[in-house]
Amino acid sequence: MTSSSNTPEGASTARSLSVDHLRFLFVRNWWIVAVSGAVLGCLGLGYCLVQTPMYVSSATLYVTSGTEADAQSAYQGSLASQQRVASYAELVDSDVIIRNALDDSGLQISVDDAREALSAASNPDTVLLSISAENSDPAIATTLANSVAEAMTAYVTTLEQPNEASQPLAKLTVVSPAVQPQDPFSPRTARNTVLAVLVGFVLGVLIAVLRERFDTRLRNGEEVQRTVPSAVLAEIPSENTLDGHPVIDFSVGSSRAAEGYRRLRTNLAFVSVDQPPRCILVTSPGPGEGKTTTSLNLAAALAEDGNRVVLVDADLRRPSVARRLGLTGAIGLTSFLRGDGVISDFVQSGPVEQLDVLVAGALPPNPAELLGSQRAKDGMEALQASYDFVIMDTPPVLPVADAAILSQYVDGALVVVRAGRTRSQDLATAFDSLLAAKASIAGVVLNDVSAHDSRYVYYSYEQVSSPGRSVGQSSVADTANVDGGNLRVGSAPGSLT
Repeated sequence: MTSSSNTPEGASTARSLSVDHLRFLFVRNWWIVAVSGAVLGCLGLGYCLVQTPMYVSSATLYVTSGTEADAQSAYQGSLASQQRVASYAELVDSDVIIRNALDDSGLQISVDDAREALSAASNPDTVLLSISAENSDPAIATTLANSVAEAMTAYVTTLEQPNEASQPLAKLTVVSPAVQPQDPFSPRTARNTVLAVLVGFVLGVLIAVLRERFDTRLRNGEEVQRTVPSAVLAEIPSENTLDGHPVIDFSVGSSRAAEGYRRLRTNLAFVSVDQPPRCILVTSPGPGEGKTTTSLNLAAALAEDGNRVVLVDADLRRPSVARRLGLTGAIGLTSFLRGDGVISDFVQSGPVEQLDVLVAGALPPNPAELLGSQRAKDGMEALQASYDFVIMDTPPVLPVADAAILSQYVDGALVVVRAGRTRSQDLATAFDSLLAAKASIAGVVLNDVSAHDSRYVYYSYEQVSSPGRSVGQSSVADTANVDGGNLRVGSAPGSLT
């Protein structure tokens, strides 16, 4: 199956965020939101705890203009009172008022400290004046507010009296004296801590969104298909047992990883229904993305289905098949390529029935030249004539050209990417390299997918598969749907097809 080399329209390294994508984003990055909220919450709480509690006490005064004889001019007197309120507010922190208040109250604080603690507020539409004092001692705050209020009433009376014989034109009356507060005005620990936590949550969401938009690592099949025009033939979930046992025992039970490889085996038949690929190259954009593990288990899954399979370790630079399977690595593919006998002479029995292995052999100084030789082509044709399937494990595409050279001998190439590690630009570049070599790309295998990143549901068949019947031939996990010409594998959540 040949794919176009152009990246799908709209695909980019900065990925778009759909509602469904945001849901997976939150599931994947919930810890960022939680840690951000916790950190800012702790910082907010710590800041409040180290602050000195401050208490505020306020007194309210009423401004009156005019005298009893001016009752007929009450409206004009009210307007005059409103005009005076703003002026009186400016007098509250004057030196004369503060000194008089401190002298009368006996408070042992400086004029500057008292001025910093005082504030006055007035509403232009009223004749009320509010005087507030702030201090770490609630008693001092209360005494200072009341002393300043009394000093203001006395000073305004003197200020508004033209002469000793006349009545004052305006006066201040304390209508609500200051009372000692029970709770501090600041810091407001509970409120500030809650606000800090909420700000932390919002910051965490923003970090997660930015991280997602500019993180080009591929994590699920949808992201792969936005990067390259190819089907994701299988998503192989993470499986800890593969670390110690590179080949899954398909005859015992049915793990999630086993179902993933069975799905890959079955979906290869849908790549080209008339001529399914029999000689398959397995590669990856870079090292460490699981191509060898995929080669081993795909070959084992095909052998489980009754096929005669040979696995060829064509990585002549960093071969690992012999070591992983415990086979002799001294002779192998390179022995044949340098002219020592026929290729069947170097094939060894594999770890499962119906599976043979051709290891890499001794490392040559010129692997690309050997793999591009006529003898290499003849050897691959001989293997295809002797086996139902030939699985070829090759070096990564980006570092060397070996995979592109070998692609001319196969029916299809599988590109393995590792979830959370392979970057979209690397996958796109690897596709371009293979297509430039006229390789037929069968599809992509997404390896090491975590449970919350997978878009597919994996089912366990340990209790439903019957003896003597291949689970891969009849399981739901092996179904494939063709939607608008695009191959979609697996079952959608909540469906059973």
